[in-house]
Amino acid sequence: MLTKEEKENLKSRIHTSIHEYEKMRKKKRLYYFLGAAAAVVSVFFTSMFYYNNYDNSSKIKNYVEVNQIDISKEGDVKLVLNENEEIKIKEKVSSIEYSSSGNKVDINNATKVDQSSKDNFNTIIVPYGKRTKITLSEGTKVWLNSGSKLTYPVVFNEDKREVHLVGEAIFDVRHDKEKPFFVITNDYNIKVLGTVFNVSSYEDDSFTSTALERGSVEIKYPSNSIFGKSTLKITPGTLAVYNSSSKIIKSNKVDVTKYMSWRDGKFIFKKQRLNDIVKKLSRYYNVNITIENTELKGETFSGHLDLKDSIEKVLEVIKETTDLKYKKEAGKIVIN
Repeated sequence: MLTKEEKENLKSRIHTSIHEYEKMRKKKRLYYFLGAAAAVVSVFFTSMFYYNNYDNSSKIKNYVEVNQIDISKEGDVKLVLNENEEIKIKEKVSSIEYSSSGNKVDINNATKVDQSSKDNFNTIIVPYGKRTKITLSEGTKVWLNSGSKLTYPVVFNEDKREVHLVGEAIFDVRHDKEKPFFVITNDYNIKVLGTVFNVSSYEDDSFTSTALERGSVEIKYPSNSIFGKSTLKITPGTLAVYNSSSKIIKSNKVDVTKYMSWRDGKFIFKKQRLNDIVKKLSRYYNVNITIENTELKGETFSGHLDLKDSIEKVLEVIKETTDLKYKKEAGKIVIN
């Protein structure tokens, strides 16, 4: 039988043990929390370092930021060579092909241009109303739509192939798993090994989109996540649209044919707003087109437009399925 004093001592030791046990549990929880937080912070800074380091190491991005070349809405296609030497191409539809060494440039199978330096970048500027096709020195083919600009190295000497795009282009990338191909836009970067896809990234649009016909691509874009950047992989038959204001990207399955059709002189529309159609036609034909009727802007249109026809004939085709009327005044077309 324990005495009263022994019972009190035992009770005191039990309370002390419980108190020490609780302190130990709290410390373990704190250490666990700090460890988890440190892991998150470590991943965050590692990711930020990776993306920032990638952006900083991109020679073509740095070149474009230093050498600002505006896109002309009027005039001829311009090929800007080393040291800002310009070659003007008057044809409405043109083709440019580089030799494998990059030293020789063939324009429309008629004009031959020599350039000595392999380490510089060239830029092609396509105004409204013009289109051009480029075959890069490593074999990749690029179709540039109206109002577009592409900057690219004469020869791809790095461990990656990078081009910078403003506007719209279709890429048929030559496969090379040792040298992935990157399309850099003002909104996001696209990584690809070999595939066919369309990119639309006009400066006067609030979005950048990628429509994939064949292969697979990976899009790295600024987001609202804790890491500040996110990645999206898409498969053939997918359209990814990135909103530069909300920093949200959405993807869905589509018929990508309509995003490729302009390359073949056609526009294919499926339930597309007339306002968006007119914007594309305005670039393609280099004609100022405005819609006065607000309700008409939101009307949708489905069909095929042959872009070999005049803008008036194209508008007549649209007119057959809508209530629009149009008139020419002061060098522009007004729809009401």
